[in-house]
Amino acid sequence: MRKRHNARNAIVIMAALALVVPGSAVAHPEHDRGSGSFQEQFPGEGIVYDKQHDGEDGHLPAKQENVDLVGKGEVTNPSGAGNTGRVADVFAHGDYAYLTAFREPTCEDGGVHVMDISDLTAPAEVADAFIPTSPGSYAGEGIQVITIGERDVLIHQNETCDAELAEEGKVGGVSLWDVTDPAGPQPLSLHAGDYDDRPSANTVHSMYAWTNVFDGRSYVVLVDNEELEDVDIMDITDPANPVMVNDTLDLVELFGVDQESPDNLRSIFSHDMMVYKVGKRYVMTMSYWDGGYVLLDVTDPTPGNVSLIAESDYAELDEERLKRGHEISPEGNAHQNELSPSKRFMIATDEDFNPYRVMASIDSGPYAGTEYSATSAGDTPPIDADTTISGAPTFVGLACEPIEAGSGVALIERGVCAFQDKLDNIENAGYAAGIVFNNDAGCDAQVTMLAAGDIPFVFTTRTAGLQLLGQDDLSCSAATPAAGSEVAETTIEAIFDGWGYVRLFGTEIPKTSGTGSIRQIDTYAIEESQDENYATGFGDLSVHEVAMDTDGKTAYLSYYAGGLRVVKYGHTGLQEVGAFIDEGGNNFWGVELYKRDGETYVLASDRDFGIYVFQYNP
Repeated sequence: MRKRHNARNAIVIMAALALVVPGSAVAHPEHDRGSGSFQEQFPGEGIVYDKQHDGEDGHLPAKQENVDLVGKGEVTNPSGAGNTGRVADVFAHGDYAYLTAFREPTCEDGGVHVMDISDLTAPAEVADAFIPTSPGSYAGEGIQVITIGERDVLIHQNETCDAELAEEGKVGGVSLWDVTDPAGPQPLSLHAGDYDDRPSANTVHSMYAWTNVFDGRSYVVLVDNEELEDVDIMDITDPANPVMVNDTLDLVELFGVDQESPDNLRSIFSHDMMVYKVGKRYVMTMSYWDGGYVLLDVTDPTPGNVSLIAESDYAELDEERLKRGHEISPEGNAHQNELSPSKRFMIATDEDFNPYRVMASIDSGPYAGTEYSATSAGDTPPIDADTTISGAPTFVGLACEPIEAGSGVALIERGVCAFQDKLDNIENAGYAAGIVFNNDAGCDAQVTMLAAGDIPFVFTTRTAGLQLLGQDDLSCSAATPAAGSEVAETTIEAIFDGWGYVRLFGTEIPKTSGTGSIRQIDTYAIEESQDENYATGFGDLSVHEVAMDTDGKTAYLSYYAGGLRVVKYGHTGLQEVGAFIDEGGNNFWGVELYKRDGETYVLASDRDFGIYVFQYNP
């Protein structure tokens, strides 16, 4: 869609850094959220469904402050491909810990590693007890064991990495295993979830289970990757026969948890949650990405009976950047949270794997000055401190067939062929970068394209594409101009905005019924995460998860390459009081409080190794 202005096209491509801009579904008060936010429009189109946990090499120096290392144990990858990125979340029950096996390094033999932690100084894997996912699937966020009747039931979620390996009916949902004998797990129900008359369940990013003492029933809540109604609740009182009780929860539609401003907070979807008994009600604490943190009453989890207690909104300016004199809107990314034992505080983690913000603007034409979002493809040079796209692109249409030779930036419409085909065709034609905009079916959904190449290749919304083409009609169904139509000049660049960090909220939750409040008290980040000198070469410096101590004043943070961090919290804010980074570095995903014989321990899962056991020792 654009007239060629090769003389004005300029692209600056220097040494590309290994940074990835995470892709996700999009929601915004002024935009159609798009029913296909998470989905390919046809098999093989190429969508990356989860780019949240990709790491890079490097680490911070070893560090040990007020934290004792009690023991550690390594897992074995049955595929023989090694443990780099292998380990995900951690949960402990009795004398055993369970570590989910993620999609990396080769997405083979996903599942759950079983660790004997009866001797906390020497955790040991029970290799014969490994719990496998179905072929083509992996487990990641949110493993748990709860007791239902006489059984200890382990629950893990299922996501899919290799459609060619996955078998129909053995995709998505959650799987329930009897681990009453941890050395001999037995399947109870595999891939329970939201089917909607399809052969396979929707994939699930995370889950949490609880037993309601008022009705005597056990439930599990699922993060549904594939629908706008993305909070699904199932009854698992009979763990061999889970029953869906509510798949109607779209928190934007029901409770308006999005916010008008800042306008970059467009990716609004469920990511993680906990459920707590608070007086005579059950409260779900939902992390809803750019929608912030949400408290729901799920005492009766059936449709029409879940109600909003409170929700948070992000500030206009990012607090940790503002402390350093930098005014920029917050990233959002409400990832995980826990309530304090008193239920009067909540610590929440905003995960952000890209320390650079991609800023795109239209520089000429009727929409000059308009900013828009752009997301890099999965395996192409990212937009970063050394890579900028600028100039007036050439609109080449769908680019599904070989195109005429060109230079500078190509503008392409989504549809008909795979994203990889589009990238190959513009790269072969001589273009130095590509911008793909959504078609009418996807409208303003933002996705991460599955494509590999040597030039920057980004995706944006249909609204942005039509604005670049100078169109008056910006509706989803507006006709696309012909290839070769004139295109406005644009600039896509990156600005350092730091890695993800921690928030402390004060919470008021009535113990019987009614609404409450969430009030932010403080934020906390490790210093290196807000220093551009640490943007590359030191691993991922984002926070990931939090575990609250039962003492009501201490919390533990898994901070990926930032190691384990210990903080004190209260009405005056957050203060770091302990830290651990091993020799050679760490890459901590999960963190879990563990009690034994009156002693408090902290379990952490290292993505490249296995399990660590700590004690905080001030």
